[in-house]
Amino acid sequence: MTATPAVHRRLRVAAAFTSLGVLATSTVGYAAVQRYSGQVSLVDAGTAGGALSDGQPMNMLVVASDDRAGLSRAEKNSLHLGHQDYGSHTDTMMLVHLSGDGTHITAVSLPRDTLVTIPDWTDKAGKHHAASKSKLNAAYSVGGPKLMVQTVEGATGVTVDHYAEINFAGFLRMVDALGGVEVCLAKATTDKNSGLNLSAGRQTVSGAQALAYVRARYIDPSADIGRMKRQQKFVGAMAKKALSGSTLTNPAKLDGFLSALASSIKTDNGLGPNQMVDLVDRFKAINPSSIAMTTVPIAGDKHVAGLGDVLLWDQKRAYTIFHSMASDQPIGGRPSPAPSAAVTVAPSSISLQVLNGTTKTGLATTAADALTGAGFVLAAPPANAPIAVGANTVIKYDPRFSESIKTVEAALPGSTTVPVQGFGRTFEVTVGSGFTGVSPVHLAAASKAPTSSSAPAPVHTRTAADDLCG
Repeated sequence: MTATPAVHRRLRVAAAFTSLGVLATSTVGYAAVQRYSGQVSLVDAGTAGGALSDGQPMNMLVVASDDRAGLSRAEKNSLHLGHQDYGSHTDTMMLVHLSGDGTHITAVSLPRDTLVTIPDWTDKAGKHHAASKSKLNAAYSVGGPKLMVQTVEGATGVTVDHYAEINFAGFLRMVDALGGVEVCLAKATTDKNSGLNLSAGRQTVSGAQALAYVRARYIDPSADIGRMKRQQKFVGAMAKKALSGSTLTNPAKLDGFLSALASSIKTDNGLGPNQMVDLVDRFKAINPSSIAMTTVPIAGDKHVAGLGDVLLWDQKRAYTIFHSMASDQPIGGRPSPAPSAAVTVAPSSISLQVLNGTTKTGLATTAADALTGAGFVLAAPPANAPIAVGANTVIKYDPRFSESIKTVEAALPGSTTVPVQGFGRTFEVTVGSGFTGVSPVHLAAASKAPTSSSAPAPVHTRTAADDLCG
């Protein structure tokens, strides 16, 4: 059976995330890293970049593309990939956080059908497109890595420092270089679209079956969500094997793995040998149990005209995850930052206009998404401010709303407030260059609204040390 265009977009991120972990924890020296990095393709992803020698944490967006470069016609046939070129796509995205002290790595899967705001962008023909709502994977299709990074930053409130992308060929060769990766199935499973054909129980799969295992979509009742959980198990198993002594102390196997990675991966142009060597030093002793993976919590779905069915994040629980990442804390590990002082007016009662008071593209959208995630209401789409405001965010408000401003200040601590008589009910938030996110807002007991009164449910994670059959 010929694969459909949708099936062509099913490559998952398992190898991409694992490759980062192996590169960061192997005993490869500087000269070797330079040799491998010389094979890596560079792309302009518009990321923050920056050196890591000062021990600062790092956030990386890792994606998997359906690029078939490096595969023969016979390989495409055997892998059920088809031959028609439908353009470059990615349905698989992980936001990966590497801690500043080298003690933990967090990877959060971002569902491809998430409803997000794609910032304004200009296509290759020079035509300008206004910001719009769409599915997350559309950002890559229309604007490539740079627009994907901007969209993820806007949806999560997390600054993306670096970008990595891997294709079909890289995934296959990395798995085979490890001698296969272990999986565990509750029952025998086949899938004609991906070519998956595995028996029940614990077993080691080669590159071809591994690719089918992480691509297969229709074997899970919950479709993409179930597939992402399956992929996270594979990521854990691959990382565990790649970080084991049998790989790290075997020069031939390690070289094969890193060569497969280097020849198939694309990174932003700020991720060079110096940054890679720093990662090696920082994460050389990390334990697989400190590599945590989860999926953005989903509140539900809905049908949107022109887009089809889309997924909606559970904003409270998602905020907990991304705030932990932005604060360089492991998810589900250490307690969240101390709550701000209780306020009397719920965010849902406050209308905001959010403006970008800096030269950083998309910052108003990033702040607006974070503020709506905290419960505030937008009076109008995010926009650019007429003048820059410096580091501090500036909040203009009518002094009649002296209680409401306390709620906005609690969400944006350290901001400058400017009372303006007759300003009206809408608060104007002009985001400064020092913006790092939105703090939780806590209502006083007597004022708690039903939507804000309960704490978010705990976030489920699994680690690279967890039992595959568990």
